[in-house]
Amino acid sequence: MTNTLTPGQSLSKTQSIRSNNNGYELVLQEDGNLVLYRTIDMKALWASGTNGKAASRVIMQGDGNLVLYGYENHCSNPLWSSNTADHPSSYLILQDDGNLVIYYPKDPTWSSNTAS
Repeated sequence: MTNTLTPGQSLSKTQSIRSNNNGYELVLQEDGNLVLYRTIDMKALWASGTNGKAASRVIMQGDGNLVLYGYENHCSNPLWSSNTADHPSSYLILQDDGNLVIYYPKDPTWSSNTAS
């Protein structure tokens, strides 16, 4: 299992990434919420707040924006984003300290602020 999403990579419902030390997991849940968990006690540290929405996938876009998309009425609609566009080739990493960070190229442009 990987700890990163690079441009063009995505997660569908029930898919996840884990930190290299397996201490943290980011999962797109069946209920549409993207949630970061501490695995030792499954405590939620961060969430997109999209539970109950028709979220179908989260993608690290080529423009540097992490976007959670829903699918309703035959249309794909953004439900949440990191608002980090205009940073091409950015990537998302779930660090061993529990912080979820988007880097461009080595500078952080967004984080979940969940480092322990």
